[in-house]
Amino acid sequence: MKFICNSNELMKRLSIVEKAISSRSSLPVLENVYFELENSVLTLRGHDLELGIETTMPVQDGVNGKCLIKAKTVSSIVAKFQNQTLVFEEDGQMVKITADNRVDFNILGSLSNEYPVFPGLEDGVKVSLSVDDIKQLIQHTIFAVSSDETKHFLNGILVKNEGEDLVFVATDGYRLSLRKHKFASIGSSFSVIIPYKAMNECLKVLQQAKLDDVFEMTLSENQVSFQLKDVLFVSRVIQGQFPDYNQVLPKETLNSFSVSRRAFLDACERASIIAFSSNNVIRLVFSDDHLTIHANAPMGEFKESIQLSRLGGSGDARIAFNVRLILDSIKNLEMDDLKISFNNELSPCIVQPVSDLDYTYIIMPIRTSEYQAREVEVEASVTAS
Repeated sequence: MKFICNSNELMKRLSIVEKAISSRSSLPVLENVYFELENSVLTLRGHDLELGIETTMPVQDGVNGKCLIKAKTVSSIVAKFQNQTLVFEEDGQMVKITADNRVDFNILGSLSNEYPVFPGLEDGVKVSLSVDDIKQLIQHTIFAVSSDETKHFLNGILVKNEGEDLVFVATDGYRLSLRKHKFASIGSSFSVIIPYKAMNECLKVLQQAKLDDVFEMTLSENQVSFQLKDVLFVSRVIQGQFPDYNQVLPKETLNSFSVSRRAFLDACERASIIAFSSNNVIRLVFSDDHLTIHANAPMGEFKESIQLSRLGGSGDARIAFNVRLILDSIKNLEMDDLKISFNNELSPCIVQPVSDLDYTYIIMPIRTSEYQAREVEVEASVTAS
């Protein structure tokens, strides 16, 4: 194998396939990048038996062939050359990398026949989206994926269709994030759980793509594939039963408010400085025209009031949350105003952009000692009467 390429272009491709390569694999061969050259097109692959990534690029003066090169080694070498011409020559198990006829690296490669077969594409349901649309679907749900490996069915994002809606859902038991997107009905139903790693690594590649590029997703019973121009992701899906998220969505709420997303975000970030020392708990007190946010810890106290508009209900309403769960959601939104709805201190709270009800975020409240104290007072007064 022999080819000539630009170092910057090769580094882009290496950084993509490395996302599917572990430096501490139980199978040493999986620590390599798979190189294959055919008809002046170089194919690079990374594979960890769960996620496979393939990307291609054109090269010059190609001599067909294939080999394996340790991922960490080859990426470290290529990264040291900025926008330079590199010559790769493979002879047996030795790979020579030359730059400007004055820098030579001779490194040991491996035989390509030791590499596991890259997963073939299965037939399945195909969904085409713009890069902008798929980015929003992933960004608005991936942060809510559970990291608890004992509940593997929560370690990914549920992707399914409901009529003309493509639905992405993630939950860790403390919050649930749901995003819908209108798309052309395909006539058949699908429901798969895509692992966090596949979604997260895909999102990183999407950050570098043009927003109007076409992203194609193929969903089957055992795997999912993502195709974006010259990059292909193939991942296993998670086998298991995702919880019925519709049971978590409140049918109606007594209290609802509209608040500036920016003002609420800024206030929560300030409150988190104090709340960090008290299990991240903040208390929210709503009135007809303002919201007061409290945080208390041994290190000090925090209190801030911001304006809001009441949309439903009457009287003061209060609820407590883990501030990190609030920030995870609203910092990923770009809308101006949020709608916050709930029944009481112990009921799930709904957070939605006022202008985009296709996004729904559910947060479970925290039962604070302040609420428990009031509950005891109420019980005592009832008993006394």
